Amino acid sequence: DINLLREAMRGMSNKTWLWTRSDGPAQIHYSAPDGRDFAWLVGERRVAQGQWQVNTMPNASGQMITQICLRYPGSSMPGLSAGWTCREAGKMFYDMTEREAGDPLRINGRSEALFVLDRPPASLAEVQARVRG
Repeated sequence: DINLLREAMRGMSNKTWLWTRSDGPAQIHYSAPDGRDFAWLVGERRVAQGQWQVNTMPNASGQMITQICLRYPGSSMPGLSAGWTCREAGKMFYDMTEREAGDPLRINGRSEALFVLDRPPASLAEVQARVRG
């Protein structure tokens, strides 16, 4: 459905989001409007540069589903994949710990974070307070 596709694009484009539901460390992402994605992981100084995209694919029962895909070519950071990793868009948005518009943490285009996150943040606001510092 083209509307779901557009909605998912809007939901990702120019958004900062916190992801704590994975095997690896907690992650903060900034997904730029041009399809680039920057991932700042707890315990890492380096910011991984990758890409995001939204597409539709048939699921096991043949229904078309909208999914969000991420990849980080050349990255060896835990929890990030060099190849496309996709999840159903609705589930991904539901599973995001937090999401807000823009790039308040100023990670767009960075290869290094302003500081190392020593533990998973409780919220984006907590990190924002340190960035403004």
